[in-house]
This record gives sequence, structure tokens and C-alpha cells, in this order.
Amino acid sequence: MSNQSTNNQYETKQNISNISIGDSNVVTFNQTQILQVSVAEIKTREFRATSPYKGLKKFEPEDKDIFFGRDQFLTGIVNQLQQTNLILLLGASGSGKSSVVRAGLIPWLSQKWGTKLVKLTFTPDIDPFESFYASLLSKYKQSAAQIAKEAETETLTEVVNRLKQPDDYWFILIDQFEELFTTTQPEKRNKFISSLVQLSKINVSNVKIVATMRADFLDRFSPYPALVKATDNHRPIIAEMQQDELRLAIEQPAAHHGVVFETGLVEEIIKDVQGQAGYLPLLQYTLNLLWETEVKTGSINDRTLNLNTYRMLGGVRGALQEHIDKIYGAFSQPEQLATQKIFLKLVDIGGDSESSSDWKPVRRRANRFEFSEELEQSVLRKLIDENLLVSNAPQETLHDRLTTAPVSTVEIAHEILLTSWTTLNTWIEENRQAIALFNRLNDDVAHWQTLKNDDELWSGSKLAKVVELRQNPALNPALGKFSEKTAEFIDASVKRRDRQRRRSIIVLSAFSTVVSLLTIFSILSVIQYFRAETGQISALNQTSGSRLTANKAKFDALLSSLEAAKRYQSLILSNTNPQLQTEIQAQLGQAVYWTRERNRLQGHQSIVQSVSFSPDGQMIATASYDNTIKLWQADGKLIKTLEGHTQPVRSVSFSPKGDMLASAKRDGTVELWDRNGNLLNTINAHKSLVLSVNFSPDGKTIATGSKDQTAKLWRIDGTKINLITTLKGHSSWVMQVLFHPKTHQIVTTSGDNTIKLWTQDGKLLQTLTGHTDTVMSAAFSPDGKMLATASLDKTVKLWSSDGKLPKTFPHPEQVYSVSFSKDGQIASGSVDGNVRLWTQDGKLLDTWAAHDGRIPSLTFSPDGQTLATTGSDNITKLWQVHRQWLTVLNGHQDAATIVNFFPDGKQVVSAGIGDLLYFWSPKGNLLFTRKTNQGNVYAISFSPDAQTIASAGGDYTIRLWDANGKALRILRGHKDSVNNVSFSPDGQTIASASDDQTAKLWRLDGKELKTFKGHKGRVLGVSFSPDGKIIATSGDDQTVKLWGVDGKELRTLKGHTDRVWNVKFSPDGKTIASASADGTIKLWSLEEKLIKTLKGHTAAVLDVSFSPDGKAIASASSDKTIKLWQLDGTLITTLRGHQSEVNAVNFSPNGQFLASAGKDRLVLLWNVSDLSLPGLLKQGCQQIHDYLKTHPEASQNFCN
Repeated sequence: MSNQSTNNQYETKQNISNISIGDSNVVTFNQTQILQVSVAEIKTREFRATSPYKGLKKFEPEDKDIFFGRDQFLTGIVNQLQQTNLILLLGASGSGKSSVVRAGLIPWLSQKWGTKLVKLTFTPDIDPFESFYASLLSKYKQSAAQIAKEAETETLTEVVNRLKQPDDYWFILIDQFEELFTTTQPEKRNKFISSLVQLSKINVSNVKIVATMRADFLDRFSPYPALVKATDNHRPIIAEMQQDELRLAIEQPAAHHGVVFETGLVEEIIKDVQGQAGYLPLLQYTLNLLWETEVKTGSINDRTLNLNTYRMLGGVRGALQEHIDKIYGAFSQPEQLATQKIFLKLVDIGGDSESSSDWKPVRRRANRFEFSEELEQSVLRKLIDENLLVSNAPQETLHDRLTTAPVSTVEIAHEILLTSWTTLNTWIEENRQAIALFNRLNDDVAHWQTLKNDDELWSGSKLAKVVELRQNPALNPALGKFSEKTAEFIDASVKRRDRQRRRSIIVLSAFSTVVSLLTIFSILSVIQYFRAETGQISALNQTSGSRLTANKAKFDALLSSLEAAKRYQSLILSNTNPQLQTEIQAQLGQAVYWTRERNRLQGHQSIVQSVSFSPDGQMIATASYDNTIKLWQADGKLIKTLEGHTQPVRSVSFSPKGDMLASAKRDGTVELWDRNGNLLNTINAHKSLVLSVNFSPDGKTIATGSKDQTAKLWRIDGTKINLITTLKGHSSWVMQVLFHPKTHQIVTTSGDNTIKLWTQDGKLLQTLTGHTDTVMSAAFSPDGKMLATASLDKTVKLWSSDGKLPKTFPHPEQVYSVSFSKDGQIASGSVDGNVRLWTQDGKLLDTWAAHDGRIPSLTFSPDGQTLATTGSDNITKLWQVHRQWLTVLNGHQDAATIVNFFPDGKQVVSAGIGDLLYFWSPKGNLLFTRKTNQGNVYAISFSPDAQTIASAGGDYTIRLWDANGKALRILRGHKDSVNNVSFSPDGQTIASASDDQTAKLWRLDGKELKTFKGHKGRVLGVSFSPDGKIIATSGDDQTVKLWGVDGKELRTLKGHTDRVWNVKFSPDGKTIASASADGTIKLWSLEEKLIKTLKGHTAAVLDVSFSPDGKAIASASSDKTIKLWQLDGTLITTLRGHQSEVNAVNFSPNGQFLASAGKDRLVLLWNVSDLSLPGLLKQGCQQIHDYLKTHPEASQNFCN
């Protein structure tokens, strides 16, 4: 009930018995009475804090009092039940098929028949007869119901004849009827359908059957003409709710609990769900989350659900996605991998899993014991508690396994999750072939276990794939290991294959010459090799995907992708499998884009405690608890190991000239070495272990810090070292000591939670307090104006030169190390093995898992391009600071809605939710920002001469700026938000598109030239043709319209089935591309002819862009991906990296780069100069060239 200003509101009231049957036996289902009730009266009712909305849970009969909006449809169903005893209720996923039966029809039957009603509800599952038997146990004894398990054509009829009493009214609900075609064993499916058809034909009074099924499975009826005939004329389709019905479904449950809606909220919800397929579960989920959030925050105390809370949750379109992402994001990395395994075990693939488009995900019901790992069980319980999964029992016990108790099962709460959670959708897409393989294998294993028939065993490429997966489970970590029964099945299949090979050889030798035998065998061998090899390549590619999902920064995914690509290139007949090539290219591209790791320095036998670059960047020194120091070339080649130590080496540092090296040991000594690793001197520096050693900027002094709570300064005279002074004042260990790069002042950090600044003669200048635990590490910025400190209190603090604390960077775990780069970035290393990159103003740029365990030391190379990290895993790793093929522009405070290159390509401009234009260099440096006063900026366009920028905003205006961001002019005239803007090719006019259902044409001086009216709904996209004679617009009405510049409508392009978000012309002006919420891009000729439909995205396509040469198209989607296409519709590759919907995409003027803007606040610049398989192979090999050179055993020749 909207909380509007009127005194009276119309309220519905449930009256479930108000049903009449006239002479014609037609039912009138007047379930809802309309009453005038004031908002004030609703608010005086008893308030119930329990949510009246179901979330993703099913509606059940007991929910009849909160089920609204389906009266008219229920009337039709009841009428049909008078005419037939078998109804097939069809509808799209999320249309409410099950709910209308469970919470609408069954309560009506209960009211009418009372105790005479026998409700039997089940889903087909693997064996529909077994499922039917289980439903009978709620009413009948096990011995009586046993007949249902006979699984013959007469079974259902026999059950009715034996068990049904004359006065009983049997209502049988077969929910999720599509499971017959996705889950049920084929022979059981055939028998059950025959039995169902036979039951529908006999004249048994008061036996009614309703089956609910997704409409997209109706084509599976083709092999069953008797079922088609039995349901003919009785296959009602449940359509989307009308607006008045939808209003009832939204308002009335809340009114039932004494709560109303804020003015405008219901209208916004209805607007949000319009045109969105399967919105009902999303609506219920959002309303439930809205209710629970209001209750939790106390906002519901005024008995009103609030518009701001709804928007904060992301609305109907975003609430589920954002809430699940939050749950998933709170999991640890192992828990996230377990989550992926769990969900993929609960999915099956309908259609052709090998096809790029002809497949669809469906839910799979799994046995609880399939999740055998302890971590899986723990995560499974959490997902059930969050209502994302449902189980028919809280937890399987040992008793369940040892008795004949019903097997506990688990499944995804609602199939809407398969499409609405884009992370899951991506997992499914990446692993669909493996999912189909695993599930088919499980089915065939079950058959074979029952029949023990060799015909059930596997052979050919299927067998080759599973043999490879069993030998190397790491090839598909997302789905885990095979069970013992499956292993037995595979062994039997292998034995059968070997027997058949031997027979083939005998037969061939008996009937062929030696030459023909060799020829035939060679052909068979090539085919068999091809199948086995493609299976292994596909598995490698999937492994790369899983590794990239687990950790984008490490090069493990890149290694797998390179191997898959090289093996594919070497494959005989490789050109016969273009789909596999596309998948390999996409995966290799992702690994090339996102991998940071360049090399691993391996050889230490214990924790690597310290790392230091030589000043020229040509050498790296590492110190370890294995009592050694190792010297490495910059490419990772080991130069020398400095042995002879009897104690762990805690710290190592190069002198400013790079000619000497100092090391600190646990026994209190400090050693001085020359660049070649020759020992120059040893001093007994402290009475306890030395934790840190560092050179002064002039190289004449060494500072040491110790467990004895002191730091000491030493003068270097040739090879002699003399004590200058001792710095006393700390009350705990001195963890690190370092020099100011300009003033030669000394900084010490300590276990007493403080940082102290000293003069060279030992005078204490200042003590910095603020940390609440040991300060482990410190680093100066290159100019010496800032000091960063890392502490076990889980923070990095940034101090100014005067000791003030301007910034604190919080971390989830204790921080051990910190370092400044040449360009002022800050890197920190934590006890959890994660590295974090920050800007000096506290913006977190990136986080990645670098090591297993804490990171004692990290440092940037002198040129700032490489970050070296050490770990308790005994490895030193080298990382790219700036990725070679991907630049992340990190600075937006909210969603980025648009990004584009200056016409000369020298700058990038982005904008979004917020009030700023962001100006960037192509290298990712934020040059400056400009405040727009537009609230939100939805689009930008450049004049051809790059002198003027137009921005379209939420304040109903278009604003013009010069190239430096200086405001020039405001164009006013629209009556609602301006969604898009486009300069004409001559730069003299501007076209704009608005929510006010118009497009407008403007002169640069602000004069409005024309208004284009014709769209029914918002105008979302606008674009000039290259010759400037035609303007294309797109909108909510699912059309693209072409206009002359005189305002005359030329033609309308129809074909999309949802709103068209944007429209663009090709550079030659001959082709128009449109991006639609129906998930497709359509290519049109100017003559209104549809040239091609590009399919592949799994959610709305929000933007589209042609490359400058017109040979490629980029599309941006709500499915978090960008796709690149050839003009003939061939998919070139898929770019993944955004964590939410991608709002915009544009090519650079030279076509070498692609810019994307996302709801995740990121703007990404992708190098798309060469996405061919050879090009990606070359780039990937270059990125890890040093590692492959120093680890020849790892390359397997794939980079030769």
C-alpha cells in the first residue's frame, strides 16, 4: 500500500471461499475483494516483524494469506480442472508456475474438499516412480505404497485403483516436469510418461494431475505423441502479471503485516521489473531483503518501507546480484573455491554443451554425501543458512548412511540464480563441457552399477577425457575428484577398450596385407589421438580458467593457457575445431591481460626474510633463515650463494653505489660483502640478533637495529667499520632502521609501537605514536616528504615530514612490510600472504595473493616497474607493477558509466555516477578532474577537432567543455535526464537523447534546432552517420529509428525484444549496430534489413562500438564481459575483468586499445592490437620469458 497523501486506499482482502459454479460448470474465482482502507488504519494493525515475502523460497499452501495477484489465472486453471484430469502448466523460469499451484490452487482445493483431499507433490528426479512412492508415504503405509516402485506402464493406474478411497479427491502435483528430460534415466522416463498417459485416459473420478514445466522444454515432447495428445488444449501458459496484479503482489503482503510503502516506491519497483524476464523470484528476493534490512536498521518502526533503502540495495535488478556477491566476497579464498565446486555440482547442462549458444543451464539435485570434503560441508551449511541452497534435511548423519533412511539431498534454491548471479553464470559457461561430462558419467555409472552391462561402459574421446582427468585432477579443480564407484567404472571401460583393440588387431591381420593394416591402424590412431588430445587441451584450458578465477596475478593460469595453445597449434586437424580455438584464445587473452607475476627465485630452503635490488636494478640479493644469502641476476639466474653462516640471515641491503652489500644475522653480527659475494668484514654489532641493516644515501654509514632495543650507526672506512653512536630510547626490539633520502636523518621502528626520528649524532628528534602494535617496517617516499609504516595492528600509516598523520590504510590482517615505488605508489605485505597496492591518498588499487604465509619483505625495483616479494614459502617472486597489456584506471568513487579517447588518442576521459569528469593519460595516471554540476554524467562526446567535449547529465542538461575541462556552455531544453550525446562529423551540431522520450539537435551556441519525437518511452542512444546526414536513435520501445537532420523520421528498425541501450554507425556508414537488453547485438543495413544477430552475452548488452577500420565490433554487457566480434558474427574473444556490469566500451583512434567503464568503479584499457592465437602466444611467452629461461623444466617447449 503506497503511503500517499490520500485519506483512503484500496486494499484487497482474501476470501478464499468466494467461488461459484454456475449451470455451465464454469468457475468464477472471485478471490479478492476490494475495500477502501486508509493508510493510517493499516499502520494501526498488529505489526509482525517476520517478513511476508518469500525470498527465493517456494510458496507453500500455508502461504495463501500472502499470495496475491493471480486470481484471474487461477480461475482459468480451476475451470480447466472441470474439463480434464491432466493439465500441463507452462511458463518461463521465474514466472511463478509452482507458486500459483501451491499457494493458490491447493488452498482452494483444501477449502472445498477438506479432509477428503489427498495432496501428492513430487519432482521427477532420477526415478519419478521412486519420487511418487516417497510422496505416497505421507498418507499411506510403506507396504501399501510399494506398488508405485514397480515402474511399469500400468503402475500409476494400479496405485490409484488400490489406494484411492471412493470419497477421496486426489490432487497430484508433478513440479519441475522438465526434470524428466534433464535428470531422469531414459528408460524410467519412457515408462513414466506411458504410465501418466494411461492414467489420464481412464475415467477415475476425482483424480486430478497438474504438471508444471518450463516452456522452453516443450520441444522435448516430440518423441511422445501420446503425451502431446493427452495435454492438447490443456497446456495453459502463465504470463507476466498485469500492473494491477503486480501492485497487489507487492503491497498486500506488507499491508497484511501492518506496513505500507513510501510514495513512489511501488511505481519504481513496477518500472524496474518491466521487460525483465523471470522477475518474480527477483522481486520476492528484493522485497524480502528490503523488509529484513528495514527491520534490522529500525527504519520500519514508522511502518513504512523506504525508497532510499530499496535503491541502496540495488533495486530488483541488482539486489540479488549484489547480496550474493557480498556473501561470496566475505569468504576466504579456499571457501570461494569450495563455493564454486558446490554450485557446479548442482548444475546440469541442457542442450548441446559443445555449442556456443545451443545450451542452457538447469538445476541438479545432488546427494548430500557428494560433498565429502570438510570445507565443502562447512560452506554448504553457510549457503543453506543464506537460503541460496535448500536441503531436504539439515545434515546427513552416519545413521542415515547405515540405514535405509531417505538420502539427504541439496539443490540451488531457485533456477533464477543460474542467470541472475553472473559469477555463477560465468562458472557454468567456462565449465559447461566438464559439467555435462561429469553428470553424464555419474548417470552412466549408476546404470552400470545396476546392470553390470558392458554396453554401458565408455569408449573413444569420452573415455580419453575422463582418464586424463583422473590422472591429473588439477586439470579441473572446479569439479573435484572422482568417487570410488566412478573409478571402478573407468577401469572397466579401459579394460574393455584394450580388449577391443586387441580384437581389432587380430581381425585386421587376418583380412589385410601388412601395408593396409598399417594404413588403417594409422588412420584409427590419428583419429583416436586427435580425440584424446583435444580432450586434454580442453581440460588444460579449463584448468587455466579455474586458476585465473582463484588468482589472477600468479602466472599458473598463463602456463596452463600457453600449453593448451601450443598443443592446439601442433594438433593435426586443428582447423576442424574452431570452437575450441575461440575458447583457447579467450582464456589465453585473459591470462595475458591479468597476470602480474614474472618470475620466481627458488632455491632457499627456509623463509626468505629480506630482499634488496642493486641501485642499477641488475642484481637482487635475498637473505634467508636457511643461513644463506643468494645473489641473482635481474632475470632470475642465480649468480652465487653466500654460505658459511651458522645463523639465519635477517636483513640484506645494497650500498647506494651498488659496490657493497651488508647483511644482518641472528647472532648479532653484521657482514660486509663486495658485489661479487666476497666477504670484506664482519663486526659484532649487537649482543642480540640484528633485525635490520641499511646504508646511508652517501654510502658512508651503516645503521643497524637489534632485539637489544638499540640502533647503532657505523662509519665505513674502506673495509673498516667503526661505531659512531648508539641510539637508545626504544623499550622493545628495533625492527627496522632506515635513512631519510635527503636529510640523512634516521628512522627506527619498534616493538614498543612507536617510530623515532634521530639525527646522525644520535639526538632524538621526534617520536611518532599512533600504532597499537609492533611497527614492523617503514619506507620513505622518493622525495622524502612522506613516511609509510607497517604494523601488526593491521594498518599502514602515512606520515608527513612534520610527523603529522594524514592517512591510515586499514588491512584485514597484520602488516609486515611496506615500500614506496619511484612514482609514489605504496605496496604492503601481510601475514595472510596478500600484497596490496595503494595510492598516497589511500585508494586501494589492487590486492592479490602472492605467497602462502606472511610476506616479511617487499621492495620496488629502482625503475618502479617490478615489485619483489619474499615469503614464508621460501620463494622470492617478481611482479609487474604495471601490467603490459592492461591498464587499470582507478579513481572513480562510484559506477563509471562512460569512457572515451580524445580524437588524437593522447588522453582518456571518463565519467559516471557522481559529479566529475576524469582526465587520464593512456598510462593510467589521473591528470585532473572537473566538477560538472550535472549530478551524474551518462555520456560524453568529442568534437572531431578535439577542442570541445559534450557531457550528458542527470540534471537534464548537456554541458560543453574545452579540452582542459573549462566550462563553455550549458544546453537546456530536455525535461528529464539526458542519456546520450553525439557530435556531428563536422563538429557544428550536437544530438542528444533523453528520458523525456525525445532526441534533440543543437547548435554549439546552445540553440535548439530540432526535436525528434516518435519513440514510446525513454530515448537511450543517439549517433550521427559518418556523412552527418542521418541520426540514429534507440530506446525503451525496443526499436532503432533513423532520422534526417531535418527531423523527418526515415524508418524504424524492429527486431529486438527488449529496450535498445545504444546504437552506432560503422565508419563507412553502411552498417548500424544496436545493443539491447535482450542480450544481443543486431547489425542492420540503412535500408532496414537485418544483416546479422550477434548472440553470446548472457545478460543485457549496454553498449556497442566499431573499431576505426570497421572490421571489429566490441560489446559491453551486464554479464560483466566485453566481447569482440567480426562483422560476420564470429566471436573473436571475450574480455573478463570487471566485477559488475560493463556500461560502456570504445576503441582508441588507432584501434590498438579498447576502453571499458564498469559499475565496479573501474575503467580498463585493453591492448587489442593482436588477439590472434600466435599474437597472444608471443605476448604470453614474453611476459614469463625470464621464468621459462631459468626454469627450463617448466616450459615443455611451448615457448620455443
